[in-house]
Amino acid sequence: MRRGPVLTRTRLVFAATELFAERGLHAVTSAQIAQHAGVATGTFYLHFPDKLALFRAIVFDALAELRARQDAAGAAHAPGSREELAARTEEFLAFAEAKRALMRVLFARSAESGGIAEEIVGVIAPAIERRYQALQTSGRMAREIHAGVAAQARAASLVRIAAWWTEEPSRATRAEVAATLLRLDPGALAPAEHP
Repeated sequence: MRRGPVLTRTRLVFAATELFAERGLHAVTSAQIAQHAGVATGTFYLHFPDKLALFRAIVFDALAELRARQDAAGAAHAPGSREELAARTEEFLAFAEAKRALMRVLFARSAESGGIAEEIVGVIAPAIERRYQALQTSGRMAREIHAGVAAQARAASLVRIAAWWTEEPSRATRAEVAATLLRLDPGALAPAEHP
């Protein structure tokens, strides 16, 4: 039975996700991914130049899914509100919890992820910075806080906390992680004081 290119690519992505989560990025070969997907090794290379390209595709597909889920969760609340932040934070944690094995691979403390965590920070930080700038403009966040610096810190801490928590979820409940993240967000701090 002949498979279409979309189905074959989907099978490769699924197989790689399972293997990367189980063994780690560097312990898996392109040939093993192809075999796990039930295709020839040459077929793998028709879809991806190497396993790192496939890994990156998995990561950025997951990031797009997370962004869509967070946007949907936040849409029911006023932009920039504490409720929106809480909904987005909760969706982030639900995503991390549901995809725990993949999160462990993505945000491993070693160089296992091939620098992906830093790229993810670079992708999510601009949206956080725009939120902080809007909060500063409205007077709900102190102007003394540099929005860009705060956004980089927030994005990096989200990535690190996701890694820490998904490595060992018994360290804190999801509710404890969410509450702490909300308290530490510069945009959730008391509004700037007006003279």
